[in-house]
Amino acid sequence: MRVAIIGAGVAGLASARRCLENNFEPIVYERSKGVGGTWVYDERTGLDEFGLPIHTSMYKNLMTNLPKELMDFPNFPYTGLDNVSFLKPCQVQEYIEQFTEHFELNKHIRFCSLVTSVEKLTNNWQVTAENLKTKISKTEYYDAVIVCNGHNAVPFTPDIPGNNDFDGIQIHSHNYRVPEHFTNLNVLIIGSGPSGTDICLDVSKVANQVFFSHHKPELIEKDFPKNVIHKPDVEHFSKKSVSFKDKTKQTLDAIIYCTGYKITLPFLKPSCGIDVLNDKLITPLYKNIINMYNPTMGFIGYLNMTFVFRIFDLQVRYYLEFLRQNSSSRLDCMITAMTPVSTHFLGKNMLDYCKSLLLDTIKVEPIPPIYFEICNECHKLKDKYHRSYHSSVVRIINNDDYVIEFDSKNAKNK
Repeated sequence: MRVAIIGAGVAGLASARRCLENNFEPIVYERSKGVGGTWVYDERTGLDEFGLPIHTSMYKNLMTNLPKELMDFPNFPYTGLDNVSFLKPCQVQEYIEQFTEHFELNKHIRFCSLVTSVEKLTNNWQVTAENLKTKISKTEYYDAVIVCNGHNAVPFTPDIPGNNDFDGIQIHSHNYRVPEHFTNLNVLIIGSGPSGTDICLDVSKVANQVFFSHHKPELIEKDFPKNVIHKPDVEHFSKKSVSFKDKTKQTLDAIIYCTGYKITLPFLKPSCGIDVLNDKLITPLYKNIINMYNPTMGFIGYLNMTFVFRIFDLQVRYYLEFLRQNSSSRLDCMITAMTPVSTHFLGKNMLDYCKSLLLDTIKVEPIPPIYFEICNECHKLKDKYHRSYHSSVVRIINNDDYVIEFDSKNAKNK
């Protein structure tokens, strides 16, 4: 079976590896010059050398919010990092490159190839891609398509009254790289997801004052730097200030929107049978993977709030086994038995989601329970020590036992 894989980030590389193990023929299309997707740190913002938007959202001082023990592919551990668990993006990127080399995936990847069109024909798929160096387009045909182009590249910025009148700096977290640009400024952070909280702490090191706009009461109880002021939602902007819904007003120099991303699939033609509702939900997908209208198209990696490497790998293994067990005629008959998902958000439902893949008639090896236990304990540690949990070290002893080393007595905050 010939399989087109769109994207050479974590999801695409996991897909290529498992395709090769199942004697499928993968061809990976990657628009950039290398693997890694969102894990590639690029100082540039705006457009790349090909005139396309920079894909990555990585910033210089980012540290992973999950330990490396939850950020590895099965049977391919990190090396040389025994006494550290929370990593810099460059360390994760190096691991991804080592994984790519070890499984000899590079020879299956077409770099600088932008997929411009995917169409469903009667018995196969037609994929057209442009070589960004030569500007020549080429069309090829496949038995299946796996979409892995990610969902953290196209910023969503809310339309707040007066934002066009504001005279200062306005950027989305997608274009945030270093805090030094905000030295001695009054900065507003909008949004309190992982990036919002992290960038708030990063900017506070150099800013005069940081106004942190969110509606999470639990964050107010945490220990933040003295120059961080928690504020409710924004009501409107003026030329040099912001007014909040608590009727207070503050002079402002810069705004950083940490407000999430849109899902965009511009290359999928109507024949694919896929819609993106409100820029947030790919539909109709069964198990967050299978295109219900055309089951030989799968989607890997469009999950939020999860540990991605092993769960993306589980998705791939499930989908390839699904393809292997079912002929084209049977796939078409199975659509009536499928129900579409209504969200890509997992969070506390992560374990239930993974179990749902195992309860199906498709049989795949489960993720060992210890990884879910580590994930839960790390979230508890992060909640309690949100400014110092990165110093903890996770050690997996065997498939049933682990320890988390952390100096709570000398931790900065609670």
